[in-house]
Amino acid sequence: MPNVVTEPFKVAAVEFNPHLFELEANIAGACAMIEEAAANGAKIIVLPEASMSGMDYPDREAYLPYLDTIPGKATAAIEQITRAHQCYVAFGVTEIDPETGATYNAGALVGPQGYVGKYRKTGLNFADVMSFKQGNAGYPHFPTEYGNLTMLICYDDTFWEPGRVASLKGANVILHMVASGRGVTTGPAETVVNALNHSTSAAVQEWCAWNGTALVSTDRNNSESNPVTGMTVVYGGASSIWQADGTLTAMSATSDSSVLPTHKGTILYGEIDPSLYDNPQRASFAQRRPELYGDLAFFRPPIDQLASTSSHNVSAHAVQYPIAPGDVDANLERANALATSVTQPAPGTGLFVLPAFSLTGPPASADQAREWAEPDNGVTTQALSNLAVRLDTHVVGSHVEADGTQLFHRVVLLAPNGQVVGSYRQTHLDDSMTSWATAGDDLPVFATSIGRIGLLTCSDVRFPEAAGVPCVRRADIIAIPTSWDGSYGGPLHDAEGLFAHDYPANTMIFWYAIAKCMQAYTVVANAVGGDLQGSSGIFTLNPVNSDAPVVGSTDGTEVVSMDFSTLGPELCWINQTYLLTSRRTDLFVPLTLPVESKAFTTWRDASGFPMTWTAYDQ
Repeated sequence: MPNVVTEPFKVAAVEFNPHLFELEANIAGACAMIEEAAANGAKIIVLPEASMSGMDYPDREAYLPYLDTIPGKATAAIEQITRAHQCYVAFGVTEIDPETGATYNAGALVGPQGYVGKYRKTGLNFADVMSFKQGNAGYPHFPTEYGNLTMLICYDDTFWEPGRVASLKGANVILHMVASGRGVTTGPAETVVNALNHSTSAAVQEWCAWNGTALVSTDRNNSESNPVTGMTVVYGGASSIWQADGTLTAMSATSDSSVLPTHKGTILYGEIDPSLYDNPQRASFAQRRPELYGDLAFFRPPIDQLASTSSHNVSAHAVQYPIAPGDVDANLERANALATSVTQPAPGTGLFVLPAFSLTGPPASADQAREWAEPDNGVTTQALSNLAVRLDTHVVGSHVEADGTQLFHRVVLLAPNGQVVGSYRQTHLDDSMTSWATAGDDLPVFATSIGRIGLLTCSDVRFPEAAGVPCVRRADIIAIPTSWDGSYGGPLHDAEGLFAHDYPANTMIFWYAIAKCMQAYTVVANAVGGDLQGSSGIFTLNPVNSDAPVVGSTDGTEVVSMDFSTLGPELCWINQTYLLTSRRTDLFVPLTLPVESKAFTTWRDASGFPMTWTAYDQ
C-alpha cells in the first residue's frame, strides 16, 4: 500500500467529447486533453464513459470496429502521459476481451507506472444490454498514494449499492465515468425517448454523503447524432467534484439542447483533501447492522409475491410543528389542528406523518426517557388512533416505548379504522439515544389499503441498507418521522437545469436519496424550534423529468402535502421493478456479512474483488 499524501491534491473532470466511428482520432483527442490537465497539475484525471468510441451505436456489431482491449491501444497512449506527469487517469473504454470475444462497457486506470487495473460496468441500462455483458470484476479498488481509487460507470448511479460496497472494501475516491444525456427525436418515439431520459450524472451526491467517500464525476457536454439510427443524444455536462465529507468542491454547467456535436470539451478542476477521508459518516460504518440486511442478497424478481400488483392513489401529508417538551396535551392539540386544517383526502386514501416523539419531543436524558416512556398502546398510540378514525386516514408517529426494563424508540402506523397496522423500533440509534434506547431488530414493511409502507426514523437514514431492505421487501411508501438537527446529512446540491423541477435549497440529501434509490415515495416529518431544522417533505421517484418534490420551510409550522400514485409510471428510465430486476445481488453479499467474520475480512483485505463467501454459504 503506497503512503497516502497528506496535503490536498488537484483533480480534473474532463468533459471530453469523442466522435462516432473514430477510435484512433478519439485516442489522440483524449490524450491532448489529458496532457492539458496533467500539465496544469491534476494528479487524478477522469474522462467520460466510452471515451474512445463514442456511445450511440445500436448494437454489438456496430461497436466492433471501434472496440479496444484493456490494456490496449488507449492505455498504451495514455501511460506515456501518466509516466511523464506522475498522475492517474481513469477513462471509459468499450472493451473486447481477446480471449472470449465478450464485450464490456469498462473503465481503465493508468498511473505513473503504467496500466493499473480495470472495472467492468455492472449497472447496465436499456442501451448497454444490446451490446455488452454484465461486468464480472466486482467493485475493486486500487491503492495509490492519493488513496484507494475505485471506478464506477454512468447507470451504476441508479443503485446505491456499488458505492457502498466499494467504500466498505476501503475505497477513498470514486471515479465516475459518464455518458448520460437526453434523447432528442420527434414523432411516435418521442414519448419513449423522454421516458428513458437518464441525465443524472450530477445527481450522485448520495454516494459520497452516505459513504464518506470523495467523488469525481464527469460527463460529456456535447450532442451526438448517428445517421444510421436517426437518434441524437444531448449529453448533460454538469460534472462534479466532491470531498469525502460530502462537501461540493466544483460543478460545471449543465448542457442545454442547443449544443452541437462539435461543442468543445472542457476541464473542471478541483482539490481533494485526504485529511477528510476520516469523517463522521465513514465512522458510522461501525454502527451498521449487517444481521438485519440479509434480504439485500436475495434476488426475487420477476416472480415476487410481495410486490404490489396495482397502483394506489395516496394523499400524503407531512405535519411539521414545534414540540413543547413533555407537554402531551399542547402537542396533541397542535398536531390535531394542523391535520384538520388541510383539505381532507378521500376516505381511506390519506397518510399523515407526524414528527418523531410526536407528543413529547425527544428526551434530553435517560431519566427523561424513562419518565416519558409508554407501553405499546399508551397515550401516543391512543391519540394517533383517535386522529386516524376522525380523519379516516392512515397516521404515523412515534414515542418512547417501555417493554419490561428496556426502552425503545417506537414508530407506529395506524389504519383509518384506528387499528395498529404495525410498528417499528429504531434500528440505528442516534448518538443522543444510546444512553437509554435499545436498538430494534427488524426493518418491516406493512400491507395497507394504500400500498406497502416501510417505516424508518431519525438516524436510520444515514444507512442506505436500512432503506434498502424495505425496498427489497417492496415498500411503495417509506414514512419517516424524524427529529433532525442538521448534525448529519445536509442540503442536496443538484445541478441547475439538470432536472425538470429544481429542488428547494433546504432539501435534505438522505431523504431525497431514499426516494430516488429505493423507488418508494418517501414522506418525512420533522419538527421545528430549537436546533431542529424542519424541511419536512414528500420526495418523488423520478427527479429527472417529472414528479416535482414538495419541501417545507426550515422553521415554519405547516403541513406539506402531495397527491401521488404509487409504483410510478411503467414506461420510465427506472421504477422499482426495473431497479430490483437489475440489482447485482451476487456482488452485494458483503453488505450482509458480519464485519468480524472470516468471509468479510478476507474479502475486504484481498486485492481485486474475490467472491468467496465461505461463511455466508454455511
